[in-house]
Amino acid sequence: MVITAASDASAKAILDALEIESPRAVILLFGGAAGLDHSRKARLATLLADGVAPVAAELEALIIDGGTQSGVMKMMGEAVATRPGTVQLLGVAPKGKITNPQIAGAFVVPDGAPLERNHSHFVLMDSNEWGSETTKMLELARAFNTPTVAILVNGGPIAADEALQSVRNGWPLLVIEDSGRFADELSAAVRDDQSATSAEVTEIARSGRVTLFHVNDSAEKLRDELRRMLCC
Repeated sequence: MVITAASDASAKAILDALEIESPRAVILLFGGAAGLDHSRKARLATLLADGVAPVAAELEALIIDGGTQSGVMKMMGEAVATRPGTVQLLGVAPKGKITNPQIAGAFVVPDGAPLERNHSHFVLMDSNEWGSETTKMLELARAFNTPTVAILVNGGPIAADEALQSVRNGWPLLVIEDSGRFADELSAAVRDDQSATSAEVTEIARSGRVTLFHVNDSAEKLRDELRRMLCC
């Protein structure tokens, strides 16, 4: 299901329109896979397929991400596709950046991306800028009033803001260490406070809400971490 929403639309109105079954937990997925080699991308795909998706099915959790056919969002969609009908996957993205012909029409969309077809639901915000969807994505997660965990993989400035807003919401943040870019910058600051490169990195690292998980650790360990973070 795909709906379009104005920036001032309430979370309740959006969720009512989506007809999403109320989840027992929410898993937020932030970041990307830019700059990673094939082997590292394969590791991430395995972690999502054998770590995140099984826990989402087991705990009846809703997964929320950016919904496009790129990076970890593509991997998450493919992971959920191996468990048809067991996991709800909601993508939240700016409508003006979506290249699907039925959405973009005949317009050329600079820096755009198609929707990932394995997502069960989409909310397209009435905007032309990447990152404009963050506020509504977090509002939707809060609206369920259920245990919530955020996962950070790789990522740039938008993922950094999403991670910061997540810890400010009081949610635990699982950072996939050695997945590149902002995830590694934040991991270094958690391990050594002196290495923090910005005020936002310092705030997240000192929040007490960050758990580091190395990309080469097992999917079984990831399942255990997610259960612990969502069930306690």
